[in-house]
Parts: sequence; structure tokens; C-alpha cells
Amino acid sequence: MSGAGGPGMAEGQPKPGEPLPPTIRALGWTSFLTDLSSEAIYPLLPAFLLRELGGSALSVGLVDGVANCVAAIVRLPSGAASDWLGRRPLVLFGYGISAVIRPLMGLVASPLGALLVRAGDRFGKGIRSAPRDALVADLVEPGIRGRAFGHIRAMDHAGAAFGPLLAMLFLLLFPGRERTLFLLAILPGLVTLVVIWRYVRDAPARTPVAARTALAPRLGRRQMTLLAAVAIWAVGASSEQFLLLRAAELGVPAALVPLVWLCMSLAKSGSATYAGRLADRWHPRAALATGWLAFAVAYAGLAVSSQLAAALPLLLLVGVAYGIAEPAERALVARLAPEGRHGSAFGWYALVQGIMALPAGLLAGGLWQQGPQGPAWALGTTALLSTLACGLLVACGREEAHSPGITVRQGGAA
Repeated sequence: MSGAGGPGMAEGQPKPGEPLPPTIRALGWTSFLTDLSSEAIYPLLPAFLLRELGGSALSVGLVDGVANCVAAIVRLPSGAASDWLGRRPLVLFGYGISAVIRPLMGLVASPLGALLVRAGDRFGKGIRSAPRDALVADLVEPGIRGRAFGHIRAMDHAGAAFGPLLAMLFLLLFPGRERTLFLLAILPGLVTLVVIWRYVRDAPARTPVAARTALAPRLGRRQMTLLAAVAIWAVGASSEQFLLLRAAELGVPAALVPLVWLCMSLAKSGSATYAGRLADRWHPRAALATGWLAFAVAYAGLAVSSQLAAALPLLLLVGVAYGIAEPAERALVARLAPEGRHGSAFGWYALVQGIMALPAGLLAGGLWQQGPQGPAWALGTTALLSTLACGLLVACGREEAHSPGITVRQGGAA
């Protein structure tokens, strides 16, 4: 299966100085505003679940795992449907669901209620994720896809940085008012919908795929090997809330936990800005392997570290690893997708990544509770699985490079 460019676009060389389309920049702002809203809540959830709702470490993993699993269920049909219906309607619908449901976290009274709200929020994410990424692939030429995805991921993580900062400032001014903060999260969500309605448009040159074809997606061999590597990595990449628990265990005061999240998000945002260009200049597969390897190194270090001074730089390295890997993953998925089928390709990618969230959360949560060495076992398992995924990714790349009938294109092919 050949990696096709966007429909209606000629294969081109990277154009570093070329400005990104207005819709790409608008999608960047929607990502910023959505994460501003959601990440004002997310870093506070572990303590909220444990202290306010009477949950446990296992329930922290279960809430996040089930929520992401719910999102995963709709990602493939949503992505495939966008090949037929267009990207914008599903992007708007998905962001709308999250904007309305997310603030209801301020009204829950039990871990089950928190799970339902979190699942509803992630259901909206599942609806919008694949169509949004497919829209990016439609709008830009292959040579600058890494930069386009890097821009959106950078804006996403910038929102994730400022959300906890606003949460921390709010709670310093209004101690103990987490529920009020959660309810106020509706405001940036509503602004997101205005931005999408006014500025986000489908690619004009795109030809819709017939409904029967779009809703019966098939995979090529190279797509399947990539998804296998993604699955191995994702089952180890449990909820980042466990990193916040680790920081708290090593001595970070509860009031400053959002600051840890802020710093990790800034590391993600800053690295994504440049890593997207790196994926265009190198090869998405090489950039992705670099990100996963850095991820493994960071988690291995956290597994053996018992001092906060050593753990904090490693937490930042986790952020850098995400910033390197995320644009590269999406650029590689787009490169491997058949022409006109970016929606289903991103749907498969998001499905595999999301469906692994439940076993990842249960694995990490179960290991975490196995006595004093539990956190080390959980973090070390993540490092091991990330290394295995990186090895599979590199091995498959070498096999393809030496296989007859696979053409390596200028500018990096998969």
C-alpha cells in the first residue's frame, strides 16, 4: 500500500517558510482552549477522587482507563464516517459534547459519577480526534505535515500548561472550591465552538469516499505493523495521573501538584513545536522511535529514583518525549494512509491507542498497590514496553527498506 498525499495535492518537498492554512491555525486554537478547560480539572482529579469521593489508586486508573476506552470505541467509526460525511461536522459535534459534559464534574458525588462525566468528555474526544487529524492531512502537503501536527500539538499542550496554572491561582484565591472551578470550565469550551463555527472548513479539493467504502475500512501490512507497535507502547503508557501521584509521594505538596503538570505541559509544547519540523526533515519513523526511546529512559529513571530532585527532570523528559513522538505518529499514519482514507487511518490509530488505555490503567493501578515497590514495578513496566515498541518500529522500518516493491520517496517514506 502506498503512502498517499492529501487528495487534490501534488507530492511536494518540504516548504519550511510556507505559512500554515487558516484552518490549521484555528484548530490549534481549539486545541488550546479545550485543553485549557480540561486540564484545569485533570491534574486535580486524583486528589479529588481519593479525598472528596472516597476512591482508591485503582479507581484512579479505572476512571481514566474506562473513559479512554469509551473514546476508543467511537474513534474508528467516526474517522471512517468523516471520509464520507466530511471532517467539520464531526469535529464540531465532538467538541460540543465535551464542552457541555466536562463541567458536570463539579456536581458528582461518587467515583462512579466521576467516571461517567469523564467518559462523556472522552466520548466527545473520540468523535472529533480522527476527523480533526484527517482534516490536517487533507489541508497540507506531505512535506509539512509534521510541522502542521506539531503546531496543533504545541497549542494543545500550551493549553494543558495554562489550565493547571489557572487552577492553581483559582484555588489559592478560593481554597477548597474545586467544584466551582470545574463548573467554570464551560467558558473556554463555549469559545471553542465559536472558533470552529467561524473558522474551520473542510478541504475544498477533497473528494468524499462512498459510504460503503468508508465504513468498511481495510488495513495494509505496513499500517498493521505500525498499529502493533502503537499497541505495545500504549499498554505501557498508563494515565499520567500516576506521574502526579509519584511526584506527590516524593514530596511535592498537594497545592503545587498542578505546577508539576504545568511544567510537563510546557515541555511537551516546546518540544512539539520543533519536533514536528524534525519529523519532516528526518523521517516520521525515526522521530517516533526517538520519542519512544526517550519515554523509556524517563520512566526507567523514575522507577529507580527515590529523590525528588532527580525525579523532576525525568518528569520533564516525559513531556519532551511526548512532544517528539506525537507529531511523528500522526505524520507517519498520514503517510501510510491510502488516498482519500485518512479518516479511517486515523480512526484505527486512535482506536488502538485508546483501547489499550483500560488495560494500561488497570496494569499500572494494580502494580502500584503491590506494596512499597509497587510504583517502581509500574514505572519499570512502562519503560520495558516502550523499549519493545521502539524495537518493533525500528525493525519493521529496516525490513521495509530492504523489501522489493517498496518505493522510498524523497523527503522520507514509510
